[in-house]
Amino acid sequence: MTENEHESPSESLPRKKKKPWFRRNRYGPGWHPSSWQGILILGVIVAALVVVVVLFSTGLL
Repeated sequence: MTENEHESPSESLPRKKKKPWFRRNRYGPGWHPSSWQGILILGVIVAALVVVVVLFSTGLL
């Protein structure tokens, strides 16, 4: 038997290049979203912060 006979079918298929969700800024410190997944994560974080601020300001938290 050769080495290739031990590979599963998924290992022999070419892998798709994954695009990073965030990229480093060209100028200055920090990162910015570079795909829809990064924008979604950023939106979820902002929404969570807004909810926490509203809950603190109303005295529920």
